[in-house]
Amino acid sequence: MCGIWALFGSDECLSVQCTSAMRIAHRGPDAFRFENVNGFTNCCFGFHRLAVVDQLHGMQPLRITKFPFLWLCYNGEIYNHHTLRKQFDFEHQTNMDGEILLHLYDRFGVQKMASLLDGVFAFILLDTANRKVFLGRDTYGVRPLFKFLTDDGFLGVCSEAKGLTDITQATAAPANIVPLLPGHFEAFDLQPSGKVQSVQMEPFHCCTREPAHAVYDTLEPLPAGFDEETVKGNVRVLFENAVRKRLMAQRRIGCLLSGGLDSSLVAATLVKLAKEQQLQYPIQTFSIGSEDSPDVLAARKASVSVASLMLIVHNRGAGGMYLISKYIKEKSESVVIFSGEGADELTQGYLYFHQASDPLSSRGP
Repeated sequence: MCGIWALFGSDECLSVQCTSAMRIAHRGPDAFRFENVNGFTNCCFGFHRLAVVDQLHGMQPLRITKFPFLWLCYNGEIYNHHTLRKQFDFEHQTNMDGEILLHLYDRFGVQKMASLLDGVFAFILLDTANRKVFLGRDTYGVRPLFKFLTDDGFLGVCSEAKGLTDITQATAAPANIVPLLPGHFEAFDLQPSGKVQSVQMEPFHCCTREPAHAVYDTLEPLPAGFDEETVKGNVRVLFENAVRKRLMAQRRIGCLLSGGLDSSLVAATLVKLAKEQQLQYPIQTFSIGSEDSPDVLAARKASVSVASLMLIVHNRGAGGMYLISKYIKEKSESVVIFSGEGADELTQGYLYFHQASDPLSSRGP
């Protein structure tokens, strides 16, 4: 992940305001940058980088010579950037996946740009030529984005709310920090003063409809029908494709492995596809639990089965996900981590879902 932060129309000293952006420094341990906007001295971008793709040209805000009036800060991964680049014959200046946003925006505008992206993302896009600011967030809200907009047109944007809580701005009302809606973009007019006015908030995709980028997907059309073999075959194809497209990282890839169904399937598929793509290192898998606990025993068995390099963190306390993430960061070279998280929530696999007395209770604790 990376951390993105921006202010538009600040009445206070930006050198002081920038200290708030350091509250999300943990999101980007590799490098950081603050940059004022030419012609709008009270507007500023901040960026904390976790280098995953194009380590040479990956700093942000991203600007390229073809579009000197566009400024982009984004967090996430655009899985189909190569496909879109080839489809529309775009001439890229970098190898960054996010550069595709600049080309799509210039040709199609912000709504179609966002709808064509297959990935997880949050972005802040500034167009100084047309005096517009755009915010956007992926369909399911995988990547976070928060905004703070005052009545007089000051706008603060950040990957985490805490990067905005200490912003100083003269306003009669208390700060109202809200998340940007998933699957939406918001457009603002940028005034000469650097202040903004929200002029449009619209969805660019709904999860119950086929996404616009499906027209250009490299995946072959799936057979129709609901017989058992067709359904199983389609699930396999879609599942493998979901893992495959996430192998775009240029840093070492690992996987959390509990030994349960979901993480074991992800790990097995990841190892298989890593071999097909000839990754030059073994996939590391990570598990946490007390010695000889059922989870650790199952994880060891699954690790042997999928031929991964297993590392176990022995701990009996709470906060397992935090502790194992901390271990991975401090003790391994793996940077991009796959997991089976979310499957039980999506398909209601836990017992408390089945035992719920009503739909509201089935949402879980």
